[in-house]
Amino acid sequence: MVAFNSIYTNPAAYTALQSLNRVNRDLDISQNRVASGLRVASALDNASSFAIAQGLRGEVKAIDALQISIAKVKGVVDYTLAAAEGIGDLTGQIRAKFQEMASQTATASQRTALGQEIHDLVSQARGLAKQAANKDEVNGNLVDLFSVGGGANDVTVSTGVIFGNASAARAGGEITITHDDTVALFTHLISFSNSGTTATAARANSVLTNQFATYETALGNALGMLAAKSGELQGQQDFLVALKATREEVIGTYVDADLATESARLTALQVQQQLAVQAIGIANQRPQSLLGLFR
Repeated sequence: MVAFNSIYTNPAAYTALQSLNRVNRDLDISQNRVASGLRVASALDNASSFAIAQGLRGEVKAIDALQISIAKVKGVVDYTLAAAEGIGDLTGQIRAKFQEMASQTATASQRTALGQEIHDLVSQARGLAKQAANKDEVNGNLVDLFSVGGGANDVTVSTGVIFGNASAARAGGEITITHDDTVALFTHLISFSNSGTTATAARANSVLTNQFATYETALGNALGMLAAKSGELQGQQDFLVALKATREEVIGTYVDADLATESARLTALQVQQQLAVQAIGIANQRPQSLLGLFR
């Protein structure tokens, strides 16, 4: 039978000490949650929740990488579109010069001057196309969507994020920007440059009657294709932003701490700690009271 009036054994002190140790452990946990903002900061806190959260964090990083890739290709499309728009802005001036050249009242010297102006305007338009070339590399190739030579490669970007056996992606999992329309536009510009050097009314009439209609169709096709691809890439970017937000929200449900709850818990544990310390102090005074028996 336990001796309660002993200077060697003090059950009350042991009980109070165990209570203090428990409160201190809980207090440490609550303080860590408040400091980190996480309810599950490591596998020791909750192994299954931590493993799930780590998997979701990996998906978020994959989304980040895909967003960078898509943003790069969208940049290529946007500055190519800007070049095509610049070429479109010069179209009216080029047409006007051919119209002047076609006039029967224009002299030979005037037509020669107009031919030089056409050549300069077309060179300016071709310069815009060249400025949009070779700024970026995609799939191992320098990008030049206007090139009529070996640099005329289509640009393809993957849009799929693989989640195990499932894929969050548009149909096909990729977006391809073909160079056919932009190359056709650049080819017409070369033709105009050659036509401008042949300064005759007949040649100007032929360009206005035949080539210009085809050129304007090519310009419209290039602008439409680039604008559509830019919008498609933007839509994919918006989708990935939303997808990333949902993944981060799910991570939060597994590991984030409710700081309002933790604040209240921390305050309660601090009070419990103080009471436990006082209980130990009271229990430790019990052996001292035994001295009164020997007075």
